[in-house]
Amino acid sequence: MSPPGPPAYSLIEANHRLASRFYAYGGHAASLPGALAVYSGADSPAFNIASLTPPPAGLPATLNQLTVHYDRLLAGSSLWLCEQLAPHADPALLRQYRYRFQQSAPGLLAGPYPAPRRPAPAGLTIQPVRHAHEALAFAHLVSVIFHVAFPLCQRIYANPAAWRAPAYGWLAYRDQEAVGCAMVAAADGVAGFYSVGTLPQYQGRGYGEALMRHAAHFAATRLNCHQTVLQSSTAGRKLYDRLGFREFTTFTIYQRALAASEEQANGNDF
Repeated sequence: MSPPGPPAYSLIEANHRLASRFYAYGGHAASLPGALAVYSGADSPAFNIASLTPPPAGLPATLNQLTVHYDRLLAGSSLWLCEQLAPHADPALLRQYRYRFQQSAPGLLAGPYPAPRRPAPAGLTIQPVRHAHEALAFAHLVSVIFHVAFPLCQRIYANPAAWRAPAYGWLAYRDQEAVGCAMVAAADGVAGFYSVGTLPQYQGRGYGEALMRHAAHFAATRLNCHQTVLQSSTAGRKLYDRLGFREFTTFTIYQRALAASEEQANGNDF
């Protein structure tokens, strides 16, 4: 059963759009007819995120707007389609605009987490991202955990001025080494988790769960956000199920690369 108030899918979808604005710190976020178009300042489909804005407009017109927008910027992009906002998206239409299917991600929501099954890991401390060295550590972790080029991660995450409400960064330390990270986008009673991960050599020790519990407690007690949302990866689903998350929507993610002729004209090999 969905929580009272707005439909659960709309809480998940709205928080995703809120979080995507974080990547616009070095670029800009444009409100187009029917869509939000985030530009990170780099030719990076992963961080140039477009999503539909309700009420949904006609998809062909929206795709045309996005194509013109990102082509002007000489940038590839990704398109996140929430199933309730684009229930009949035509794959042939998306291909016409050079969007290629990348993956699907379930959208999950949880209320208060159940009590932990085991004690918090010993020797683990959790700190917010506030200063330059912490922002740089966050960039390093995202690069290693998610296999993203470090210069790009540094451009996106390493500026401490980007870490301001509604975006909050958290780092998990073991013996003064940063081993895990999580970004939280918090507003309107909802805290969304993004870029949640632990270094491969420290996975399976409960660090990710401890990090999420700490950040969720902060969001509930300091920001009055008592519901948490995220888009789940396959690797994280067991943890999210254990924390009480339930699936309420699915995002279908498409990527659109910069055309070869445009890349040559721009000289962009980022």
